[in-house]
Amino acid sequence: MTQDTTDDVDVRHRLTNDGLAYVLVLANVGLLAVALATRVEVPQLLWRVFALSVALAATWAFGKGALKAILGSVQNDGGGES
Repeated sequence: MTQDTTDDVDVRHRLTNDGLAYVLVLANVGLLAVALATRVEVPQLLWRVFALSVALAATWAFGKGALKAILGSVQNDGGGES
């Protein structure tokens, strides 16, 4: 078996995990966009859970560069605290 087919367990798991990470990012961003557009009150804790899950999924899908960009953005923005 070659590493380029989904018959190989490593390739299948990598593709599954990446797919789940992309779905998680898109779903959370979509939910938050809808909440903002419809002016639904979202608790601060839920914003933090969504942000953490998107950050972790983006790091999984896009690598360390994404994590560095996220951390840099948070540090420059003061952590998003108001």
